[in-house]
Amino acid sequence: MNPTDFRNICGHYATGITVLTTTHKGESHGITVNSFSSVSLDPPLVLFCIDKGARFNTPLNAEQSLAINILSEHQQEVSNRFASSKLTNEERFKGLATIPEHKHPVFADTLGVLEAKLQATHDGGDHWIYVAKVSSGQVFNGSPLLYYGGSYSSLNPSV
Repeated sequence: MNPTDFRNICGHYATGITVLTTTHKGESHGITVNSFSSVSLDPPLVLFCIDKGARFNTPLNAEQSLAINILSEHQQEVSNRFASSKLTNEERFKGLATIPEHKHPVFADTLGVLEAKLQATHDGGDHWIYVAKVSSGQVFNGSPLLYYGGSYSSLNPSV
């Protein structure tokens, strides 16, 4: 199958959007990811996929732990920031409100957060497939930011 057709077909599957964060050597790192899924309830496992060329892989593999911020419908700008390879880590985090009692950055106004430790990494073509064990989490109120057909969407059409 050619890549354009594959991308178009998969784009018809709506996904939520997460920003993964970690802290390594005193510096915060983050990346927007929509290839996120729960895997197992017992033990609590999740998976996510990251392009092999993404700079987030280095601090994630060094630290081995992360926070998974599940974005709300009002956080499109946050998603765009962490999806941009042109911004520095400092520019990505500048001015964002975080919840201080977490090891890695957790954004205010997210739908929820999971804190996890890497368990396995698998080759997935041009991406790494990471499996992580969840150690804690918290849920907040709101509606999800969705991605569908190559653009942002919401459960609430007015957003």
